[in-house]
Parts: sequence; C-alpha cells; structure tokens
Amino acid sequence: MGSEKMKVLEMIQEGKLTAAEGMDLLKAIEEGNTDGEILTAISPMNRFLRVRVIGEKTLKVNVNVPFSLLRSASKLVVYAMSFVPVEKRAEFEKKGLDLQALDVEEFVRIIEESVDGKIVDVEVTDPQEGKIKVEVYVE
Repeated sequence: MGSEKMKVLEMIQEGKLTAAEGMDLLKAIEEGNTDGEILTAISPMNRFLRVRVIGEKTLKVNVNVPFSLLRSASKLVVYAMSFVPVEKRAEFEKKGLDLQALDVEEFVRIIEESVDGKIVDVEVTDPQEGKIKVEVYVE
C-alpha cells in the first residue's frame, strides 16, 4: 500500500479526517488526482479543536471539532447574543462581563492561528473513577 494511502488511513484513525473525507482522498489517489488534494486535506486550515477525557480504564470523552465549524458557530453566537434580554445583559455587566464586548470570531481566529498543541492538560484523582485526565488541544 502506498505511503499516501497509509497517511490517509492514519488520519482517519486519529480522527483528523472523517471516513467520507478519507474515501474521497483514497479515490483521488487511485485515480491519480493527487495534485494537492492530499496537501489540502492535511493543511493547517483543516485543524481541529480536540477534547479528551480519559479515565484509568476507558476513554470517557472524545470530541473533535473542525475549526471550520467553530468559525461558523462563532458567527451564530454573535447573532444569538443580540437576543439576550437587556436586563440579563445588565446583570452580566454588573458581574464584570460585557456580552457586547465579547468578540467570539476573533477568539476563534486567535486560537486557530496561534495555538498549536495543548491548551488544557489536567489530571485529577476521583475516589470512584481513579485517575482522570482532561486534555484540550489544537491539532
């Protein structure tokens, strides 16, 4: 099996690509249309925000959110904030949080462009579950 095909399969296994995206890339490789399609799929623009919660015995949470979805969701959040009632906004402002000043799109852009690797790495011990590790990272 060619190295390009192996790379695609590894990316599917790691959650960097969906099965459908992988199939499209494998088909492109077989047809000889790899003039950049592999590079496009692996490019920094196809990064993910990943959240993992790992217990001693099992993987508890495994979330992979593509930044393209975060960018779209950030626009929705900005729009949705306009529906927060004025009195609730005032309550938040009294507590030091100005919803109008939050720039969610800028926050996503900064994380996407400047953060690479772990953002959060926490390990705790629970009396019932044992050690639990929480990781949030960009890949």
